[in-house]
Amino acid sequence: MEVAKLDAWFREVYGRRRWVLGVEVAQAVNGTCQRLFEWGCPPPLAIAARLGTGPLPPAERAELHLLGLPSLPMMEAIHAAEEALRALPPAVQAAVDRYDPDGTALALGAFFSDGRPIAGRRFFGARPAAWRRLEDKVVVDALWDAVGVPRAPSEVVPLTAEALAGAAARLDLGAGTVWAGDAGQGFHGGATYTCHVTDAASAERARVHLATRCVSARVMPFLEGIPCSMHGIVFPGHVVVLRPAEMVVLAGGAHGFQYCRGGTCWDPPPERRAALRGLVRRTGEHLRETLGYRGAFTVDGVMTRDGFRPTELNPRVGAALGMMMATLPFQFLSDALVEGFVPPVSAPALEDEILAVADAARVGSLGLTFAGAPRVTGDFFVAWVDGAWIGAEPSAADAKITVGPGPSGGYGNLSMLRPPVGESLGPRAVAFARWLDERAGSRFGPLTAARDVDALRG
Repeated sequence: MEVAKLDAWFREVYGRRRWVLGVEVAQAVNGTCQRLFEWGCPPPLAIAARLGTGPLPPAERAELHLLGLPSLPMMEAIHAAEEALRALPPAVQAAVDRYDPDGTALALGAFFSDGRPIAGRRFFGARPAAWRRLEDKVVVDALWDAVGVPRAPSEVVPLTAEALAGAAARLDLGAGTVWAGDAGQGFHGGATYTCHVTDAASAERARVHLATRCVSARVMPFLEGIPCSMHGIVFPGHVVVLRPAEMVVLAGGAHGFQYCRGGTCWDPPPERRAALRGLVRRTGEHLRETLGYRGAFTVDGVMTRDGFRPTELNPRVGAALGMMMATLPFQFLSDALVEGFVPPVSAPALEDEILAVADAARVGSLGLTFAGAPRVTGDFFVAWVDGAWIGAEPSAADAKITVGPGPSGGYGNLSMLRPPVGESLGPRAVAFARWLDERAGSRFGPLTAARDVDALRG
């Protein structure tokens, strides 16, 4: 078993070393602290921008320092945390220096971090700028063309009303267009600077919103289908390619989209899955050959009637990678590959092993952040009944909802206890948002789910 071989390698790469952890919410360090403890490391020093939902790491597993940043919208919260971790208060910097007096500790951070040092400690797994640049939605179409990937038509235009309207008129196929802002001021995700435009009013709202952070946008047709993602992991001689993961993106909200995380429940037709896996493998090989790329990446897009159409590339671990195999710490694996360490495993055999687990054990995990303090907090067991989430005893529950504080004020998480194999999670996500509106005081309002065009056709 290839996964079993990795544990001794992880101990060799990460063990017996001091680590400084920099994260957005304190609860995010729990899994990292547990792994480092298992590999023989002293308790790390963790710095968190703010509190989140769930238990904190026990004192014997981590020395925790909170920066106390205020609640902000999702992407603003992420970028504020990244900046705060690079400009620490003197008391926190002094604590790091006491913890690591000889300056030999290394830093670990969030999967989206740009890799700058934290507290003067080198960031382990920092990605070169040329790799990170591929996450910019206004430049990635050149990559699809170089790899030979079929894609939807698009235009990159400045954020002027005239340029945007002209591009939208040329590209609209009848369901509106999607405007995605550039990443000149840092990456963005979760559909925060991606807008669905259908008329003059939504066009003006999108232009004003994008202009707060961007100077240009990619305009492309709205694509009907299931938003999905697939991970690749670039090893020296092989690109490990995994299974599709649904990205649950609901229609509605202030700018036309509401990101709600996703899962591995949904299945495209086998031939579509095979074609997507081939596309991801070719992309990983191209990245390795042209940029010396190593580690994880995702190809994101929409599974349409005409097949998969890419919308972006994330040159990093994506949110769904941990759903493939809970026992394998993918972020640690990717960071070590980025650093040039080579695992003592057969990459093709590792791919087969992960795929077997991912296909057999499906995962559904929906997450929503919202402004304001939640009216209720805690865990709630629910059953899926006639298109709604209804309170249930734990033994009869289909899912568990957890509500508590988050980076934007409130946070809700729904974990599937009985994942629906083969189905899109969209309808369950719509009902989850409605549950949060009714019980927790969120204000998502009416939302609708993407349609599985393959299921409709069948």
